Amino acid sequence: MMIMMMMIKANIFVSFLVDIALGLLLISWLYRENRISKLADTLVPVADHVAKELQELLEWLMGAPAGLKMNRALDQVLGRFFLYHIHLWISYIHLMSPFIERILWYVGLSACLGLTFALSILSDIVALLTFHIYCFYVYGARLYCLKIYGLSSLWRLFRGKKWNVLRQRVDSCSYDLDQLFIGTLLFTILLFLLPTTALYYLVFTLLRLVVVLFQGVIHLSVDFINSFPLFAIVLRICRPYRLAEGVKFNVLCQEPGTPLHLMMEINPLKCSSVLQCYRMPTYSCSPKDSWAALCKKLFVGELIYPWKQKTAKTD
Repeated sequence: MMIMMMMIKANIFVSFLVDIALGLLLISWLYRENRISKLADTLVPVADHVAKELQELLEWLMGAPAGLKMNRALDQVLGRFFLYHIHLWISYIHLMSPFIERILWYVGLSACLGLTFALSILSDIVALLTFHIYCFYVYGARLYCLKIYGLSSLWRLFRGKKWNVLRQRVDSCSYDLDQLFIGTLLFTILLFLLPTTALYYLVFTLLRLVVVLFQGVIHLSVDFINSFPLFAIVLRICRPYRLAEGVKFNVLCQEPGTPLHLMMEINPLKCSSVLQCYRMPTYSCSPKDSWAALCKKLFVGELIYPWKQKTAKTD
């Protein structure tokens, strides 16, 4: 147990040194040949290009996307609503453009605290730069979720059912003719407006998933740097007898009438076993829910967040 604790402390210390060294290498690369200024000059045109692509995408959705017949009134309202937010985003970017170089300069200095610290700040910067995409996703998801739950409630009304909030179950219920008429009218309206809302929700959900995937790659990189047992791997390669899985005996001399001669050899741990035993527990960027629950949330329009939860290490 004492040897295990010493190995864990050595792995943490070596990972810390490697993290700091990689951060210093990143600083030396960023502040050489005025790369910070070049990056700042590139950032605003890239943001304008992304906003222009989103604007063209919305104009395509406001027409007849892929030959689909959409509800024109709702399509125009949603399209203009999102176009207005894009114009606000462009104004915000141009308002911040004089300060971007200084912000990047200070962010680059944060790499002296380690590459993982700089990557974490990069993830936050990506979240800020794609905040308009997140807003589009939330608007579309909330509107789509409202219609899905409205249709499910009205569908229960047709079958003479209702959701019992106190008992958390579906019970039978009798409705008047007026209630059935209003329910039929609302169900028809929501059903014919659903394809338009679903298309906007689908497009912005795909954009949101691209951003979440990119942030997930950053989180995986941070997780790899923090949890990789570099000291144990180097020790396994240079001095394999220090990490023994067991011993084995080889017969040297086995002749009648002579003593049996054996040679004991240390059987070193496999590299996969070293990774499994000495990999440090850290935070995982995997979703909190299972894939089935994640797909269900996407189908009903519930918001998806890139949760991070602590994973317990099993020996």
